[in-house]
Amino acid sequence: MGLGDFFKKTFGKQVCALCGKECGVMHRTKVQGGEYVCSECARECSKHVRISEFTLDEVKGHIEYMRRQEKLYKECFENAKRETFPSPYDKQAISFADEIGMFAILDRDNYENKVNHELFRYDQVLSYERYVEKQKAAEEGKPDVFKESGVKIRLVGTRDHVEHDMKRSQMGLKVHPYIKREIKVVFHTRETDVDYTDNAVAHFDFIFGVHDDEHGLFSFGMSKKEKRDLMGTVAGVKTIIEAAKIAKEGEEALTEEKKTRIQENMNAMQNAQTGGLAVYSRRADAAEAKIN
Repeated sequence: MGLGDFFKKTFGKQVCALCGKECGVMHRTKVQGGEYVCSECARECSKHVRISEFTLDEVKGHIEYMRRQEKLYKECFENAKRETFPSPYDKQAISFADEIGMFAILDRDNYENKVNHELFRYDQVLSYERYVEKQKAAEEGKPDVFKESGVKIRLVGTRDHVEHDMKRSQMGLKVHPYIKREIKVVFHTRETDVDYTDNAVAHFDFIFGVHDDEHGLFSFGMSKKEKRDLMGTVAGVKTIIEAAKIAKEGEEALTEEKKTRIQENMNAMQNAQTGGLAVYSRRADAAEAKIN
């Protein structure tokens, strides 16, 4: 390849492999395999991925995924009861919809560029934590200056595969199909009297049952975890008894009423095994089934 051909290929206009339109060097991304995707097509992708790391087929699959996400957002998330932290927000926020087991990251800076909204299932979250970033003071001896604070979220499938596999099997977690990096949600870019970061972390704690084994100050009964575990144990015994009856009497004994009862017992067992997360997994499955 001559020098002229090199500059033409590098800086000249190329054709988008998805829509067929010409795109200049500032309005395209080169994907794995050497083909190009224009900035307009890239707008359909998640802001949390780098399409330069995808093949063209993976980009196509990701865009189809994001289009389903937009449909899910419009048909299920917007109609669900939500809790948003912070609300109102200046930078970013996390909006939780417990009744469908999903949350969205609201981003004011990216609002106009968004084509497809994106939702995250609760059971895709591997970890979450509050973070605070500061920068060095201009003068020596002065305290560091607040820069930003918010929540860092790691999804299943990002890194540490051994840890993921162990926790996934224990908690019923699901791998996110595309996002591989930590997500940083910026709540505040200046120090405020009210820090909503702790509220968001507390809601994640509620979802994952972090404090379910604790007893209230004036509570003398079983904790939430103990009740859930007991229900799971009882459900397991009932399931064994039902299975024995059906094995003895034949499949004709498996009535719709018994199927419902067995499913309820199975749900109770899953709830106990996953620390209550299975409740949200079933809600997310039901929401996704509506748009598939």
